[in-house]
Amino acid sequence: MEFLPVDQLNVDQRVIEVIKSRGITKLNPVQSEAVKKGLLEGRRLLVTTPTGSGKTLIAELGMISRILDEGGKAVYVTPLRALTSEKFATLKDWERLNLKVGMSSGDYDTDDEWLRDYDIVVTTYEKLDSLWRHRPSWLKEVTYYVLDELHYLNDSERGPVVESVAVRAKKRNLLALSATVSNYKEIASWLNAEPIATNWRPVPLKEGVILEDKKGCTVIFQDNTVLTLRGSDAITSYTLHVVKNGGQVLVFRNSRKTAETTAKKLAVAMEEVDLNDKELLEVSKKFKEVEDGGEGERELLSELALRGVAFHHAGLSKGLRDVIEASFRERKLKVIVATPTLAAGVNLPARAVIVGDIYRFNRRLIGYQEELSVMEYKQMSGRAGRPGFDEYGESLIVVRDRKNVERVMKKYILSDPEPIESKLGNESSFYKFVLGLLASEGTLSEEELMDFVNQTLLDKEIARNYFQSGIEWLNENGFVEGEERLRLTTFGRRVSDLYVNPFTAKVVRDYLSGSEVGCSLAYLHLLAYTPDGPSLGVSKSEEDRLLDEVYCPLFVDEPEDYDEFYNFLSAAKVALIMNDWIDEVDEDVILQRYQIGSGDLRNLVETMDWLSYSGYHIAKVIGREDHYDNLLTLNKRVKDGIKEELIPLVQIPGVGRKRARLLYSNGIKRPEDVIMNVEKVKGLLGQKLGEKVAKEAARIIAGVR
Repeated sequence: MEFLPVDQLNVDQRVIEVIKSRGITKLNPVQSEAVKKGLLEGRRLLVTTPTGSGKTLIAELGMISRILDEGGKAVYVTPLRALTSEKFATLKDWERLNLKVGMSSGDYDTDDEWLRDYDIVVTTYEKLDSLWRHRPSWLKEVTYYVLDELHYLNDSERGPVVESVAVRAKKRNLLALSATVSNYKEIASWLNAEPIATNWRPVPLKEGVILEDKKGCTVIFQDNTVLTLRGSDAITSYTLHVVKNGGQVLVFRNSRKTAETTAKKLAVAMEEVDLNDKELLEVSKKFKEVEDGGEGERELLSELALRGVAFHHAGLSKGLRDVIEASFRERKLKVIVATPTLAAGVNLPARAVIVGDIYRFNRRLIGYQEELSVMEYKQMSGRAGRPGFDEYGESLIVVRDRKNVERVMKKYILSDPEPIESKLGNESSFYKFVLGLLASEGTLSEEELMDFVNQTLLDKEIARNYFQSGIEWLNENGFVEGEERLRLTTFGRRVSDLYVNPFTAKVVRDYLSGSEVGCSLAYLHLLAYTPDGPSLGVSKSEEDRLLDEVYCPLFVDEPEDYDEFYNFLSAAKVALIMNDWIDEVDEDVILQRYQIGSGDLRNLVETMDWLSYSGYHIAKVIGREDHYDNLLTLNKRVKDGIKEELIPLVQIPGVGRKRARLLYSNGIKRPEDVIMNVEKVKGLLGQKLGEKVAKEAARIIAGVR
């Protein structure tokens, strides 16, 4: 294994200084191999190595060397916003070289022309895909793409857009990164890239299973070494074993409820561990101070933190997740019990990873359970081992039946992850892909369009079949026009810019075209019922109540098919939640009433904000001004969670739903009223905030904002 001294790199001396400022004097074997294979000369590479092997620095060297040598811009693409923020923070180091680093995610109906002033742009796959559709001038200057977490090609939801981006990015210099690509030679060939594949890790990984029974727990590692622990609960026994020996633990459970229950159980068990009570009291207080979390969540996490434990899942607000992650990185919290989404979302290494379940719930399957993929397990186990703290990491799968030990060991530990395959093989994803190509490339002949399609990972015969049916469907439904050369219609262009699925656009257009105006609840239900709508679980006990509470006529009738009926109910639940939200029902009441988390509510607001925005633009392009007016008002209410009378006030930066209601209840109803009653506003909001709000109101009235 070669460790290349940083001083030997053939790069600008300032680059070496930045790397050394991080305490790095030698490149590790993976990084050294990338340099050897032509990273600094712009060679196209696919690097597939374990988590923690330094792939981000490889990306930095690739981007910076190209920008300094050739000019142009570089784009770093990630699948998740959390990762985008994480990479942006790391890349800010390069501003010491007078390079500007920018970040953009979300807000799909914009070209972000302001990014023309930046040398490095960090973004998500979805945002980059939408930017190509808007064709900002600065994108022509991009000469280098980094495609991070490329294994998301295999993700059923995000895979199609990752593949769409890869098809267009591979026309430029690129660097693709992943921890888990078993068919890396095939993927490298598809990308026209040189593969670098190695199992080298900075911290070696010991994998095994832990078998629980009434007599105790037995750990069986891959190398056949055995460890016996007291206690009949595997997760508790091994967690205590690791923490007592100075380590931290990530426990993965298959549901939010199980994660929370496990965290409570571990907190009780941690009573026998000597912890730093002063540090944990500080963490506990931070949970109580988080503004965007639900009261119940804050109280529970605050209590668990006193014993060094927390739970983590997508239902929590960003503020709560930030406290959990920061406290774990600082080694104050000792244990996090999480759902598998954490494995890919953030960089949180631990001494040990415990995979508590190999099954997860899937209501579409008979029996409602399916096994985790090998790739998902590899993502979780990859978090084991903290560089600089641990000599090795440990990853254990809990097995509750001795007969399954050999099978689990063979499937998850001794096998490679599943090969990456195209996820464009369905009508919804493929038609959106074709629409995006026409938006980004302009007018194309069928042959030119098919050339792009042939660059996907799809089987050529399958691709041809989807192509023919796709062109026919898009034409028949008014998205494209033309015979010899295809182009987007006005409707197709607007739908593409909005970044909604064409099937979503068709549903909204068809219902709005044939219906009179409806109440807010009806619009919310329609938008939630589209393919882009958010999905929520609906329990048996909720079904009748949801139907009873949908008090106004809906655009969509109850379907007879069970799956569609379930989707109908899910959309009804989303609509009722959002209707409470825009009626200014207290957030904690909403969370309790519908048994959702604060993070769920934030995600629903964000998605329904986008869909209501798209809805009123679709209404406008089809000439239904009556629906347009209603949807425009609805969008403004969804964005801030307000009744209609507060819309003028929430235009003022710093004034949200609660402050707007306080001002309105005291006779301050418009920005003009703020200016006329500055002292009253200060008395209501406080001196400092009141002054700021008054200044912002003045700017609005003056037309500055």
